[in-house]
Amino acid sequence: MGRLDGKVAVLTGAGSGIARAAAQMFTREGAKVVVAEINESLGADSADRAGPNAIFVPTDVTDDASVKNTMAVAADTFGRIDILHNCAGGSVIEDKNITDVDLAVWDRTIPLDLKGPMLCCRHGVPHLQAAGGGSIINMSSVVALRGNHPSHIYAAAKGGIIAFTQSLAGAYSKDGIRANAVCPGLVLTDRVRARAEGAFDNVRGDSDAYDTFKQYPFGVGQPEDIANIVLFLASDESRMVNGATIPAEGGISAY
Repeated sequence: MGRLDGKVAVLTGAGSGIARAAAQMFTREGAKVVVAEINESLGADSADRAGPNAIFVPTDVTDDASVKNTMAVAADTFGRIDILHNCAGGSVIEDKNITDVDLAVWDRTIPLDLKGPMLCCRHGVPHLQAAGGGSIINMSSVVALRGNHPSHIYAAAKGGIIAFTQSLAGAYSKDGIRANAVCPGLVLTDRVRARAEGAFDNVRGDSDAYDTFKQYPFGVGQPEDIANIVLFLASDESRMVNGATIPAEGGISAY
């Protein structure tokens, strides 16, 4: 028996990275999965890799109508929604100290990293209520837990995710809906590898990427490391976990 037998999950940003790994784990554990992704080639490939119990729905999480359609397609196709994993998002290298950053970074980051999860919950929660409860897993970041990160706007967005998640947990626990936030550190997704230009693969040199790598006591994570936590939060094994902020960065935010 799978840990997610009979459950239906919507995973945003599941064309790559953490949510892509989670999509494959979810179907192996018995769930039906909706890969909600803006990049059609990545989304279709991810759903194909997740197997016959996964479908791809093109989704722009910053667009209200697009998100509403995705939730409707998920419910119409599979009959219900039990799990919502809000993973779409990301930072940009142009994000820096607030006195220097271009305002265009705000206009990109806040809609993607904060408005997106809000819209997904706005249209997803009624389906979870109709299913009799469920689990929301929002993706925050280690940058929301440490005050020394130079990406000020991304930190603000991910800090907002923590507060938003706690509000969801308090408001919807009466409906059997749990909401939790995961705070990864640096994770070797394809996007991060490309940005680091091989620094993490070589584990040498004096680049900024390598300096960042050296901070992590257990090294940087793999997508599967975080997806395993998401799987736990999606399953009934975590039924007593609600409103939690879970660091997943090897302890770097503890000191």
